[in-house]
Amino acid sequence: MKTPLSLMPVVLLLSLSIGHAEEKHAAHLHGLGTVEIAIEGKTVKGAFEIPMESLLGHEYLPRTAAEKKAMADLQSAVAKASYFVSFPAAAECKEKSITAESAMFAGKKSEHSDLDVDFEFECAKPQALTSIEFPLFAKHPRLGSLKVDMVGPKGQKSLTLKAKDPVLRW
Repeated sequence: MKTPLSLMPVVLLLSLSIGHAEEKHAAHLHGLGTVEIAIEGKTVKGAFEIPMESLLGHEYLPRTAAEKKAMADLQSAVAKASYFVSFPAAAECKEKSITAESAMFAGKKSEHSDLDVDFEFECAKPQALTSIEFPLFAKHPRLGSLKVDMVGPKGQKSLTLKAKDPVLRW
């Protein structure tokens, strides 16, 4: 059975996610996050995986008052997708949903703690989507790079963004 062309971005994103999940612990490197993005019509969906060490400076449960405050601040901040991504104003993108989860947020110890984020935007003028900026780099200097896998109307793209140039252009 053939997959309709309109579903190809979703199929690719799901296949990326499945492959990504299988190598999740093997690929856990401090300073390196991953993001998968699919653009279809007016919808932009994405999924991040970032080591908590890159965001907080540690992967253990917070011990000091300062560490507990940093964790609480991060947990509040990640409730908005704009913490992670920014689109050109001309595209008129509105956040539809975001989930951000970490074993650390749930108070669970883990050898390698990550922040897993899923987001969705709807853009009124998707033709104006010519770039995606990642403001996350400016907020977390320990995050040195993001491996990006993207599929959209102009095809597929895979690259690594660095903190010094946090903008994906196409």
